[in-house]
Formats: sequence, structure tokens, C-alpha cells
Amino acid sequence: MKTTPIFKILSAAVLLAVVFYFVVQGYRYFSDPINTTYVYASREWDAIETEGYLVREEETFHSGLTTLHHTLTEGQKVGKNQTLAIAFTDSGALTRVEQLASLELQAQQLSFALESFLDGDAALKLDDNIREDLTALHQAIATGDYSQGEDSRASLKAAILKRDYTYTSQEQIEQDLDAVEEQIAEKEASLNGTNITAPRSGVYSAVCDGYEEVLTPAMIETATPATLANLRAEEYQANVGKLIYGDVWYYTTVITEEQALLLEDRNSVTVQFAKGFTEPFTMYIKHISAPENGKCVLWLSCDEYMAQTTLLRQQNATLLLREYAGLRLPDKALRVNTDGETGVYCVIGARARYKGVAVVFHGDDYVLVTPTGTGDTDLLRQGDQVIVTTAELYDGKVIG
Repeated sequence: MKTTPIFKILSAAVLLAVVFYFVVQGYRYFSDPINTTYVYASREWDAIETEGYLVREEETFHSGLTTLHHTLTEGQKVGKNQTLAIAFTDSGALTRVEQLASLELQAQQLSFALESFLDGDAALKLDDNIREDLTALHQAIATGDYSQGEDSRASLKAAILKRDYTYTSQEQIEQDLDAVEEQIAEKEASLNGTNITAPRSGVYSAVCDGYEEVLTPAMIETATPATLANLRAEEYQANVGKLIYGDVWYYTTVITEEQALLLEDRNSVTVQFAKGFTEPFTMYIKHISAPENGKCVLWLSCDEYMAQTTLLRQQNATLLLREYAGLRLPDKALRVNTDGETGVYCVIGARARYKGVAVVFHGDDYVLVTPTGTGDTDLLRQGDQVIVTTAELYDGKVIG
């Protein structure tokens, strides 16, 4: 089939039209590009970044005997004269201590099984405990809290063993319990340890770092920026651990004189530690020292979370001064209309629509804004598509 000259001319004309269309669209795009982004809710803070130390009233404990059995867990509250650890003269004592603990657990399980014969609801209550321990263990593993997970695992194991004994006859349980109690008495008689006790009530920590006598609350009125800059941990031999006294602990850090002015009229500040205990919490401004070479020492106090912070010493922290909430968008999207009002243009259908805003926070290249419009069509909302860049915009302009 032959191609006629008219068909060739029409084909060439269509091709030229298509090429012309794409050239025009390309020119319009590069000469007046339209970039958009979506609005979303966000929060920001005025903040001070610091690096400092946790300070507590602490006393360390040492024993000349190297074989120690620690009886407490980290962050546990301790009463006066309560045993912190037991010191032994022979290394094999710890093995006997572990065996004694296993026997005491077995005796507890047998006693429960014996009790279940007298109390019909005991086994049902234990089933509830097993379910609770299973849930707690699952949650601990899911959140990565392996310390809590170990406690839940031990509790679950003990509960399951107790439940297993409930299927044994009463006579057999009584015989087993007598035998275990005899073994317990023998083990206790073989142990000849020295109790190391608490001189006063406090919170126990197994970790000592040499700052216990270097950093003390007595420094609050006298510490200078130079004091903190030259701090050095002392050598220590505290193999038993330490006690933390009182209900209040402190965080001290060096800030600039300008940052001190931001805190001058405040009684408290929200603090967020970088590690160890990362939930924001409130601390009270205890003392701000006089300036020294443009720097001041800040002391913050807290009467909560002692048990959760016993392992922390040097700590980076963020002091959160003021919170801002709003809709986040690039600062390039802000426009001023003919009436001098600040706003943004959004893509609504195929047109640009103006929506008024008020800026509540300036970031490096973004802002948080709140809407100032009153009607449904001119109120900026989360999810709106905001026009960031274009050479010329006006309300109602056709986009694309």
C-alpha cells in the first residue's frame, strides 16, 4: 500500500504538534517549576544541650574477704542493719550458698503443694500467677528489658514447679519436705560467713566508679566551672557496693552565661537524658553559680527515680525549656499576600488556594505554623499539599 503525500503531511504535522507541546511544557516547567510537599503535625523545643554528672550522697563498702555473696539487687531499698553481702573465708562457700538457695526454693514449692490440699483455691490462684508471669515475660522480651525478663522467668519457673507438686500425694510431699529441711539445716551449719550490714537506710547499688567521694551535694554552693572541668575519679576498692542516702539526687553541668539567663526566672525544667533513663522528667533548679569566664555551674535536683538512675554518672542531657506544636512545612512555602498577611498556597483540585498561617517556631529550613483561616476552605490542615516554589502565585491560579 502506497502512502499518499497528504498522509505524510498530516503525520508530520501531528509529530510537530506533539514536539511543540512537550517543548512548551518543558519551558513552563523549568521557567516556573512547581514543587509541593505535604503538611504534617510536629513538635519542637527550645532546648539547652549539656554534659554533666549525677551527684548523690553515697557511701562505699569494702571487705578484705574476696568471697562475697551479694544479697541485694540494683536499686533495692535497704533498711538499717539489713545485710548487704555475706563474706566467707573459703571460695567453696558460694557453691554451698547456691545449693542452699535451690533447697529453700524447693522447700517453698513443697510447702505450697501441701497447702493446696487444705485450700482448694490455691492451685487456681497459682494458675493465675503463671499466666501473669507468662505475660510479663513476653512483654519484657518484646521491649528488650532483659533484667525484668530474668525476674519474670525465675518467677515463672518457680510457679510451674509449685504447680507440678500439686499432683503428688500428701504423704509423699510431707516426706520430701522433711528431707529438704534436713539438707537446708546441714548447708546452713556448713556456712560460716560474716554479714556486712547497712549503717543506715538507703538505696543499694553494686557499681562504684570512684566519684562517690569526689562529687558530693556539699559542693553545691562552692563548685565552679573549673572544678567540674578538672574532676577525676579516685581509685576505689569497694567490692561490696555502695549505699545512696536520702531521697534527693542532683545533676550538675556547666552552661553559658546566656543559657543561665534563660533559666533565671524558672523554678524547674524538663530534662531528657541521652541514655540509661530516656523518659523526659522534671528537675528543680537548685542553684546557678556566679559567672566565671562567661560560664556558670547549674545544679538541678530531683526527688524521684532514684532506683532507676543508680547506674548513671556522666550523662549528656537536653534541658527542654519551651514546647512548640504546629504544622510543619518548609520556610520557602511562606508567602505574603496583597493584604500583608502571611500564608501558604495549597493545591486544591487544579488550582492554588491561599490559606493564612501564623508562625510559632523557626527551624533551620522549616517552620511550625498554626492556621489563621476561619472557613473550611481556607483553614490549613494536616495532609494539605502546600506549594513550596514557583515564580508566581495567586489565589485561584490554575496549576499544571
